[in-house]
Amino acid sequence: MAGTEQIAVEVPRAPEAGLPRSEPTDVVSETLGEGESGATGAISVVISVVAVIFGVELLVMAALRYLGHAPASASVIVLDAALLALVSSPILYVVVLRPIRREHHIRVLAEQRAAMLGRLAMTDWLTQLLNRHGIEVATLEAMAISERYRRPLTVALLDIDRFKAVNDRHGHDAGDRVLVQLARVLSREIRTPDKVGRYGGEEFLLVFPETPIEAALSLVRRIRRVVSENDFELESGRIELTVSIGVTEFRPGENLRALLSRVDSAMYDAKRSGRNRVESR
Repeated sequence: MAGTEQIAVEVPRAPEAGLPRSEPTDVVSETLGEGESGATGAISVVISVVAVIFGVELLVMAALRYLGHAPASASVIVLDAALLALVSSPILYVVVLRPIRREHHIRVLAEQRAAMLGRLAMTDWLTQLLNRHGIEVATLEAMAISERYRRPLTVALLDIDRFKAVNDRHGHDAGDRVLVQLARVLSREIRTPDKVGRYGGEEFLLVFPETPIEAALSLVRRIRRVVSENDFELESGRIELTVSIGVTEFRPGENLRALLSRVDSAMYDAKRSGRNRVESR
């Protein structure tokens, strides 16, 4: 399509279509930082223990001197205490610091692995968006905040029009390319607090916190227009796509099933009205 933006992609990897932009921080960097602070704390403990040994030895030697059982020279007493503290340092390192550092290192690695598995469990392998479980969790969290603070919340369900025809005509690899490219478009068009996930097949669920339905409709109509104006690049050439989108606002007191059922009905209203449309309920 002339004068429109073209999107190229490599399948199956799609890192740019990653988790929603509100996703947070690098777990590895965080845990490494925790590892450094843990090691610093262990070193501080050893230094403190060495200082206590030095102080105790000074007191013992001073008491012995007072009782006449130690050399009279104060410098000898200090030197003896320092030597004892120095000799005890390697022992303390082996007995105290090394096990602490090793235990902390293992714990950090375990936390990294758990965080990675947690992300994988909620990530769609193809688009790198949230999967169905992940976007439902995000929706539930948004519902809880909306109900507690009486803030607006709107959700939208987007479905690619005639997606089966793309698979039938161009093959399933081409269909995967379309899904990845659409995921990139959606990730680019939503705002920072918004969430988007692959809800199933060619359906994508969008969550708009702090957004009444009128404002969400404006956002969704822009997304529909952007998708229809883009060329989706396949190995066999470029194709145009349209999407049908249903929109609804969360009603305090309702559960997730009721909310998703209503937005699904709104999406099918858009399909029945001729596709490439936005309908609300």
